[in-house]
Amino acid sequence: MTSQSPQEFQPGATSIAQAGLHATHGVLTDNPVKVSARDVNVFYGAKQALFNVSITIPNHSVSAFIGPSGCGKTTFLRCINRMNDTIDGCRVTGEINLDGANAYGKNVDPVLLRARVGMVFQKPNPFPKSIYENVAYGPRIHGMAKNKADLDIIVEKSLRRAALWEEVKDRLDQSGTGLSGGQQQRLVIARTVAVDPDVILMDEPCSALDPIATAKVEELIDELREKYCIIIVTHSMAQAARVSQRTAFFHLGTLVETGPTEEIFQNPRDKRTQDYITGRIG
Repeated sequence: MTSQSPQEFQPGATSIAQAGLHATHGVLTDNPVKVSARDVNVFYGAKQALFNVSITIPNHSVSAFIGPSGCGKTTFLRCINRMNDTIDGCRVTGEINLDGANAYGKNVDPVLLRARVGMVFQKPNPFPKSIYENVAYGPRIHGMAKNKADLDIIVEKSLRRAALWEEVKDRLDQSGTGLSGGQQQRLVIARTVAVDPDVILMDEPCSALDPIATAKVEELIDELREKYCIIIVTHSMAQAARVSQRTAFFHLGTLVETGPTEEIFQNPRDKRTQDYITGRIG
């Protein structure tokens, strides 16, 4: 990936992007920018999937990516933590920065990047291990705990953040795969926050859940945004309206428009956005 950014991503990197005032399409905003992209293109072999995507995403907020199936929203989401690196023939150009630092710099370790930019997938994917080990795995391999006592604290704290501790505290040694679907997804979220990321990516996190479990995950997302930058891909416009503060609409590989969620849904600037929201295209 090409970039003109003078700074390369490092764990704990800081920049003027955390100073408090930032230009967003020429408009100053008080929210610190966490993720920024400029002219991002994605190719799968000869086929181009994304076209010149540019966006800034603020910290301590939920940003929703909406659009028809195959429009590029998940492709772009996977660019942020370099998941597309694992796909043969995939090529990404442009610039993606995290806290102003180049996420595609030549010295960046994608494994460390993915610890800082966690991802929750559509289908809950707990490890075939105990509930405790699911959460402890990341902190252990990244050397975040000096001893078992430290690890116990991280596990409990993470499960509490995922609103799961009270439900599982007496069966931490039982398999994570034995939990209900909604509990499994919250366990995966606990596993994600256990490594103390800066950004959490969520790709249709509730599509496999029933309405009760969906409501719990949405409530959790709202709580987590106080600490993290959260980006969610969803086909549910109602969900986007409920959980996000900003919304971006993708169509045919292009980012059509982005802005405050209320404005996007009530007064979109582009006819394509209006047509999607009203069901004319989908």
